[in-house]
Amino acid sequence: MREESVFTDLDALSHAAADMIAEAAAIAAAPRGRFTIALSGGGTPRHLYHLLATEYVHRLPWATTHVFFGDERCVPPDHPDSNYAMARDALLVHIPGLESRTRRIEGERVPSDGASRYAEMLHREFPNTQGTVPTTFDVLLLGVGTDGHTASLFPGSPALNERSRWVLATQAPPTAPTRDRVTLTFPALDASRTTLILCAGADKQSIVRQIHVAGTGARDLYPVARVSAHGSVRWLLDRLAMGESVDVPPAGSAPR
Repeated sequence: MREESVFTDLDALSHAAADMIAEAAAIAAAPRGRFTIALSGGGTPRHLYHLLATEYVHRLPWATTHVFFGDERCVPPDHPDSNYAMARDALLVHIPGLESRTRRIEGERVPSDGASRYAEMLHREFPNTQGTVPTTFDVLLLGVGTDGHTASLFPGSPALNERSRWVLATQAPPTAPTRDRVTLTFPALDASRTTLILCAGADKQSIVRQIHVAGTGARDLYPVARVSAHGSVRWLLDRLAMGESVDVPPAGSAPR
């Protein structure tokens, strides 16, 4: 099931995402004894991470929260381009003990080695029991690139067709500052319980419009349109991403 809500600005979008994460954490923590969340890189989620570390710090069960990542640039963990570094500075270091429950992708390694090591860890954390399809994260955060990519799954990439491996080494387009990447594939991403796709900023207007125009055909053109989940996929957009002329329905409005 896909739902879409539009918010006035990034702050309102981030508060809505934080509310959804807190709700999912409360649902997960009691019966399963832990809450698992996979973080996204990029500029859009930084404000959300700040909110979780401050305004929402008492609303999440941090002691039983375990953090993962959807992708990583192949740089050291203290590099400015590192997804882990951004999340660490905005969130992880502010919650006692959370860094010790964070499984980062080792971007400093040879990409294929980093991918295989992360895949092994994920299979230990989320085992396939009694032949059932495993569920990975309680909440998965994803972003939207201006070309329709998500995580490090880019249009035309062979990684889009992966059906069994959970993690792959891949490459971004030649224009990207850091081309070598490690990314989760759709078999791992789609096994999440709830996926929140955060989409903010005027630079996203074009791709949002193209996805809307393409309709069901968007799945064949834009990796982000392929995302599914065991539960729900919820798009959270701000007014700039939708275009200034778009009326903004209240948060939690009916799916578009």
